[in-house]
Amino acid sequence: MKRFMKVSAIAVALVVSSTLVFADTIQFGSFATGAASLGNSNTAMNYAGFNPTLPTVSAGIGNTFTLNPSTVWAGPIPNSTWVGFASTAGPVGTSNPAFGYYTFTTNFTAASTGLYSGTLSLLADDTAEVILNDTVLVPFGSLGVDAHCAAGGVSCLAVDNVSLSGLSLLTGTDANTLTFVVQQAGTGPTGGTGDPSGLDFQGTLSSSAVPEPSTLMLLGTGLFGLAGAMYRRLCL
Repeated sequence: MKRFMKVSAIAVALVVSSTLVFADTIQFGSFATGAASLGNSNTAMNYAGFNPTLPTVSAGIGNTFTLNPSTVWAGPIPNSTWVGFASTAGPVGTSNPAFGYYTFTTNFTAASTGLYSGTLSLLADDTAEVILNDTVLVPFGSLGVDAHCAAGGVSCLAVDNVSLSGLSLLTGTDANTLTFVVQQAGTGPTGGTGDPSGLDFQGTLSSSAVPEPSTLMLLGTGLFGLAGAMYRRLCL
């Protein structure tokens, strides 16, 4: 009887441990079209268009470019690079992008049906909004006087670390989309010099383990067997 109870307990322990294999961790990091992924599981950033007013729908898909932050922006966040819509959009060789909103997207795959939590670390000039599928995760920062970039929130001088929780992701290959809308407010005339625009981000999302129905059935069977063995022992 003791041997049977021991075997049942081991079986239950194995079933419980098997429920943990469905946990999923997703790593993010901005990188340009054609560049190495830096070991992250998201795709390269896509440039999805410009709009002089806040866009509601991204238009078109184009390439992105690695930007040199020089001493104007903070250095890139680990496992990421600064990116922009043109190779001249950054502090080195800036083309002083037109005032408005520049939209970038990246897609990724979620392997779990559980809820996700994690962090995003962000840099942008002048500031940026982050949208997951159709939900705003991070709002635009406060521009203030816009002497350099945003005075608060997402800016180009200090990394903005944002905690996330309770996120429900879509299943399927590259079914989820992170959208970054970079606001370019500017301090000089359109077409002038010295007012760069770009984006840099890194993040991690992890899910809670969610067992499949078949796993739950095995767990219930094991617990039922263990309970039966204990009952018979008490009756003897």
